[in-house]
Amino acid sequence: MSLPEIPVKPVHADGVTYYMHPHPRSPFSEAAQVGGVLYLSAMIGLDAQGRLVDGFEPQVRQIMSNSQAILRRYGLGLEHVFKTTVMMKDMANWSAFNRLYKPYFHPTRLPVRTAFGVSDLAYGAEVELEFQAYVPHGG
Repeated sequence: MSLPEIPVKPVHADGVTYYMHPHPRSPFSEAAQVGGVLYLSAMIGLDAQGRLVDGFEPQVRQIMSNSQAILRRYGLGLEHVFKTTVMMKDMANWSAFNRLYKPYFHPTRLPVRTAFGVSDLAYGAEVELEFQAYVPHGG
């Protein structure tokens, strides 16, 4: 289940376009665009009701589904992602992560990636991902 389609109002300030998070209690932007790059806030595997899905693999799938939905809001897709940051509570899940992640991308256009283990994540999540995407022609 992916995120519901929610319009996000852009706020322009000093060369940056901020797309405020659609949930009023979230103290961050969902995305920000600087020039031809759209930066997505890192995300954990929350379902459409805002609940964390249970388990590492379901969380990865939920994050990827949510990311696709968010990118679609801005006229983009995973094919525009050029950089990913991965944060995992247990690096023993690395092989499973790669198995789940790789099919979402064209095999000759895999994003560059940074990954590291962390001691904890929001809401007890097991994995968190952050994406940067190229916006053709600056948006």
